[in-house]
Amino acid sequence: MWLKRYLAFGPNRPLWAFLADALLANNTPASENSVPMDIRTNCYLQSWTTSTSPCSSQPTDLLKMIKTGQKYGVRIEGLAFDRNILRDMPIWHHIFADPRIRRLTNSSASNCLRLKHNLQTVGEAEDLAAPLIRVNGIQLQHRFNGQCECRDCIEIQELTECEHPHHCMLRAQELLDTLPPKWDPRAEQPADYEGNFTNFSVSQEENIFDYRLTTAGDLSDLFRVFTDKDHTPANETFVCNGELITVATDGSCINNGQDTAIAGAGIYFAKDDPRNKSLKLPQMAGGTKLTQSNQAAELLA
Repeated sequence: MWLKRYLAFGPNRPLWAFLADALLANNTPASENSVPMDIRTNCYLQSWTTSTSPCSSQPTDLLKMIKTGQKYGVRIEGLAFDRNILRDMPIWHHIFADPRIRRLTNSSASNCLRLKHNLQTVGEAEDLAAPLIRVNGIQLQHRFNGQCECRDCIEIQELTECEHPHHCMLRAQELLDTLPPKWDPRAEQPADYEGNFTNFSVSQEENIFDYRLTTAGDLSDLFRVFTDKDHTPANETFVCNGELITVATDGSCINNGQDTAIAGAGIYFAKDDPRNKSLKLPQMAGGTKLTQSNQAAELLA
């Protein structure tokens, strides 16, 4: 329960969670000494680690909370996420970024982003780099040099006292370029086409399966428990060709409710379709014994 409240990143996040952020950021292994304190936002959202050694100065309650999360497999997991979530992620040491993002932290441009622009999130980096976007191969107002006097550069100089807006835009773009497509708000996302399939006409005997892959909400909705530590979540985005498919699924169990129960499931697309499958419910999954039952078989299907 403490960990769940700690990871509640919405507007009602408890005050103690912000204090916990600071304590966890202050108690890190020596290997994280190169990570500036001002960018250590949250060890569940970024690639730096907090100390879990009993010999560290980590408060006992926080140490117990972190170890509980490790024990029960609490981590970010999901097929796709709403752009608002992607934009709210911290850009510095983003947990899913290419490791080279660590080398982009301490340059003069990065220091300016951190100290003058107060840049913290992916969304802020995307907004700052927006003037670099070309439309049909044509650069709009911004000019690729240090003497650009476009509206964006002038506004940045006035608001942040940044002396080289163009260099900071380029560094923001470099940071964004370390993100895999699944975590890059500039990339095509499943949410871009999911809205096109909401108005199907169905008969009373039919139900439309909620096919949407995208998790909406805020950063709190990123997390899952009981995840498989041996499984690495995919960072690719999913492409939909717009085809509506009708699939029949079902599960059943022989000797349901008895020790000799055996459960299985079936997936049917069409006659002689190679995608048709029959599946036997395994006895074990990830070290956990599975109950052989109708319900478990239907979930498998």
